[in-house]
Amino acid sequence: MVFAARSQRKGLLVKSHSSARNRIVNFRTLMIVGLLGGVSLFALYLGSSSSRPKATRSSRAHSASINSNDVTMPVNKQVLELRLRNALWSYFAGDALAAPTHWFYGGPRQVKQYYNGLISDYTKPSYTLQGSIMNKSNLNGGGRSSGSSSSNEKNIIGDVINHGKASLWDPSKEIHYHATLAAGENTLEVQLARVLMKSIVATDGQFDADHFRQAYITFMTTAGSHNDAYASTCHRMFFKNLVAGKDPKNCPDNDMHNVDTIDGLVLPTIVSLSMVGRVLGNEKSDAAAALEQAAQAAADCVGVTRNSRVVLEGAARAWSRLVIETVTGNQPLGAAVQQTASSLNYRAPVARDDEMTACYLNSAFPSLLNSLFKYSSEKTATCSQVWSALLQNANTGGENVHRGSCLGAVLGGLVNEEVLQNSKLAMGLHDHAILESEIDEFVKVAMQ
Repeated sequence: MVFAARSQRKGLLVKSHSSARNRIVNFRTLMIVGLLGGVSLFALYLGSSSSRPKATRSSRAHSASINSNDVTMPVNKQVLELRLRNALWSYFAGDALAAPTHWFYGGPRQVKQYYNGLISDYTKPSYTLQGSIMNKSNLNGGGRSSGSSSSNEKNIIGDVINHGKASLWDPSKEIHYHATLAAGENTLEVQLARVLMKSIVATDGQFDADHFRQAYITFMTTAGSHNDAYASTCHRMFFKNLVAGKDPKNCPDNDMHNVDTIDGLVLPTIVSLSMVGRVLGNEKSDAAAALEQAAQAAADCVGVTRNSRVVLEGAARAWSRLVIETVTGNQPLGAAVQQTASSLNYRAPVARDDEMTACYLNSAFPSLLNSLFKYSSEKTATCSQVWSALLQNANTGGENVHRGSCLGAVLGGLVNEEVLQNSKLAMGLHDHAILESEIDEFVKVAMQ
């Protein structure tokens, strides 16, 4: 006991004279108490003097970005419903705002060249785009085009999906990926999110992979169901397999290049948002089970359109937790972002300007986490902050469309203001009136 006390006293004297004097008094007092009452009270003092953990190298690196008072408490049901609506509006906005500059690898300079300035509102995409990869892509599956198809050949793009759009993929042309969209109109992946929302409503708030798979096939093979020119590799490969006669459950495929991509998190975001009411409305143990159920549903959602059991399904599970924990207020944004990065063995997130990346998950997902980390000191967000963040994402270029919808869902989910739903962020969307009805129905089942 005496030996331990002397060692502790020696350590305390490292501080300044005034601080040391105060600690010595406390030390002597507690030593007397410890001699009379046993070692337990003295140990209590030692614990109290070190109750504040030393900063690790990682925590020191992020201390400027994380608000030390950012202790988040779960929101109530009324606030959660408002946050859920705002998350959905911002999700649609992030996609539509970035559509004009999708895969612009020249950054702001290229944005100004095509639109006579930076994007400042919903904008119709340019018809042409120099170097467009769409015109180098295979109409009938993954990879690059092998040249023009026979006039008698049935193409996946143009005949099976994206009806009437095959000419826009002509290798001799340079057409913008979203040339056919109007200002504020959503790209295909987010149009599919609306299909998913309706599927979840139809199954009473539960994600049902079989139900969504059939809804996906029906939507994609119905002429005029959407207006986008582009369809990503996973969809072209899926329908190539379907046309070949495979069971729809076995149609998801992977070219090991353009399927394990950030757009694979777009649909799982919706599945995650559908679970927020169940996570908030449960006791702690049941909430943990609901989080795990949501993570599994998010992974199962990936599997409907893509064969990526290791890469994307794992990422979707981690992303699901981040979405739910931040929107419900169970975890501060900064902590959730750090936890997500750590769980996926990504580099520690840093607060920096949005990064231009390609679509590949190993670069695009860490970039998304960095974009979110910039706002980690905010307990809540405002409508104007979300609008500004989504505009910055749009003007960054690269793979900004699918990052934009994910970014919007999380930042919008921190907004406790009703004003967002009546702002230009929501009102400027091309399908605003229909979206409003679809969001109402989705929120109703998510909050039941």
